[in-house]
Amino acid sequence: MPVTGARGNATWWCVLGVFCLVLLAPLTLADVPPLLDYPNHLARLFVLAFISTDPVLARFYIPHWAIIPNLGLDLTVPPLLRLFPVHLVGRIVVGVTLLLPFFGAIAYHRALHGRRSYWPFTGALFAYNAALLRGFLNFNLSIGVALLLGAAWARWRERKPLLAIILAAVGTVALFFCHLVGLLFFAILVGGHELAAFRAMSFSPRGMLRRAAIVIAIFAAPAILYAVSDLSEMQGDARFRTVAGKAGAALMPVMNYFWPLDLLTAALCVTVPVVCLAARWCTMKFEAVAATVVLLILYIALPSEFKGTNDLDTRFIVMAAFMIPASLLPVTPPRGAAWTIAALFLVLFSSRMTVLMTVWNSWAADLTRFRAVIAYVQPGDVVMTVRVPRRDQPDIWTTVATARHLSDDTFIASHLPALLLIERRAWWPFLFDNASQQPIQTREPYHTAAILVDEARDPIALLIHDTPEVRPFTHVLVLRPDSSRPTPAGLKLVFGNEEAALYAIERAEVSPPQPPSPRTDR
Repeated sequence: MPVTGARGNATWWCVLGVFCLVLLAPLTLADVPPLLDYPNHLARLFVLAFISTDPVLARFYIPHWAIIPNLGLDLTVPPLLRLFPVHLVGRIVVGVTLLLPFFGAIAYHRALHGRRSYWPFTGALFAYNAALLRGFLNFNLSIGVALLLGAAWARWRERKPLLAIILAAVGTVALFFCHLVGLLFFAILVGGHELAAFRAMSFSPRGMLRRAAIVIAIFAAPAILYAVSDLSEMQGDARFRTVAGKAGAALMPVMNYFWPLDLLTAALCVTVPVVCLAARWCTMKFEAVAATVVLLILYIALPSEFKGTNDLDTRFIVMAAFMIPASLLPVTPPRGAAWTIAALFLVLFSSRMTVLMTVWNSWAADLTRFRAVIAYVQPGDVVMTVRVPRRDQPDIWTTVATARHLSDDTFIASHLPALLLIERRAWWPFLFDNASQQPIQTREPYHTAAILVDEARDPIALLIHDTPEVRPFTHVLVLRPDSSRPTPAGLKLVFGNEEAALYAIERAEVSPPQPPSPRTDR
């Protein structure tokens, strides 16, 4: 329902505050949120913050600054880490990442329709989407930034064109360094608005060319930046999903920890808007329809992996989901229908938040047990991380940790060993250090060791055979160890529990050859 009057506005702001508090509440349960890539990103930010003053970190890594997309966090967070505790800053970053798309949807809705309503609050259903839970922080930030810039363009393009153009030109550069997909999202929003303007007015050919030239100009700077970046030259094979895979991945905006609830949420998020539009209880402007259709087409057409980006196609279905609260405006729904929709939303939202907070609360206990194990690691140690073997391959030790998982069976604790670097200043092989994506490089001999361990089917065998490239390793960390499995030769248990086990690597000391005794004539 539209919001009118001073009292209605005050109530609207109070409701917004309540939603923000509820969405941020899970961040109080654990100082390291269970987001898949998050510990790895935080470890890189930690290194960038202290590498110039910490000789232990400088021994392992070297900065590699260049024109790279996705530098948003790398440019802004390290200075904060020098002032405040690392896990406090990390949770603040996650909180901003969580709320910004929610705020962006509200702002775009306000700019598009010129009024406030409670409908954009339904965007809270998508706040903890699978992209966020997989730790795609820069991408989630870019959704919010793109929607905020789209709101500014829709609100001021006709009334204050110079302000709109300046904000857009600056914003496209910011989006380039935040995430390229977010930049494309903003381009789609701008394109939708311009198409709507062409439909609504009779422009002369010169006027149309002028507007098109302005749009090209505001995206010129990020286009040049991309052309000179390493990513433009990066080779990458595209991988496409099957039809069934596309259908399953369409749940990304609502994917959480309990798949029946995810399916129910997805069904209602599609059914309710369709019913409201068909019954004319809601309206949707042309520019929003155009942008949503383009996003859905891109989701269907694009590969899942390309140029080092995983889940590329699902980024567009997540953005399309945020267009639902951003673009629909309730007009005159029957009172009974409005209250029914509100009740369904509140039940879904509270159920999803209950499930999420329950999982995160148990995660905090797992985190405590994990820290009890890595407490025995000393600064400068070099740790290989593995997990217990799969049942179908009992003799294979893999290099990926495992803990809790999302409803599509995606493990969310694979990068938890990054705490070795953050909290113990020890090295482990899997820091994100792709030169075309991150501003950091791993020094030798650790870079070669990391590649070898990552590609090995059985990394423990490398230690047993004392491969020269793995000589720097001092410890092995096993995630979720199997107590019935015998300790591999050459490893000595330091400490372990049900969450992890730490082993010291024992190497036989080879005595140097002794010179022959002098001969004596008898």
